[in-house]
Amino acid sequence: MNRYLVKSSAVAALGGLLFGFDTAVIAGATEALKAQYSLTPAALGLTVSAALFGTIIGAMFGGVPGDRYGRRGSLRVTAVLYLISALGCAFAFDWYSFVGARFIGGLGIGASSVLGPMYIAEIAPPRLRGRLVGFFQFNVVFGILLAYFSNYVIGTMGFGDAEWRWKMGIAALPALLFLVLLFAIPESPRWLAKRGRVGEAEDVLISSGDPNYRQDLAEIVKSV
Repeated sequence: MNRYLVKSSAVAALGGLLFGFDTAVIAGATEALKAQYSLTPAALGLTVSAALFGTIIGAMFGGVPGDRYGRRGSLRVTAVLYLISALGCAFAFDWYSFVGARFIGGLGIGASSVLGPMYIAEIAPPRLRGRLVGFFQFNVVFGILLAYFSNYVIGTMGFGDAEWRWKMGIAALPALLFLVLLFAIPESPRWLAKRGRVGEAEDVLISSGDPNYRQDLAEIVKSV
């Protein structure tokens, strides 16, 4: 499998890892949040589900900037949303700021769940498409596992009352890595072709190791 293709797909699939991580990491902070903000069961439920409301909106509208500004550029925005969410949760000064940060993270989760698989599917040759898109789904599950492991490790480090802030804020590290790596991958060839940048689209297909790049490019141009 072409190294250029693997790198590009792996970077896009990091959005899946952050998807799983951000969704699950709050499980290790619920009791502390309940005590910190004197939450009723209903308020605690809203706190946990705030990200899910954002996820719905992000998934519904994430394709709009993807079509207008490109898959790669829009993924960068999701990385920024993940980063803001992690830091916002870690430094939340009251319950409202915490819920707001979780909602922002949910927007990133929803948008990346659309844009990540879309990008991978558009850059991968047909014979590898299913396998590489499946890697995004694998990363979602791996992100959930990583969140629980992270919570366990941080729980052994004796941070005291600030432990929940560390648990929520640690997500800033993979989010920052995701953002940086997104500057090292190409734009989707389909989006480039749709914008009339057919030569650039051809270069991406060649670099990704597509043996039938001429035929695939012709089909992309015809479809758009």
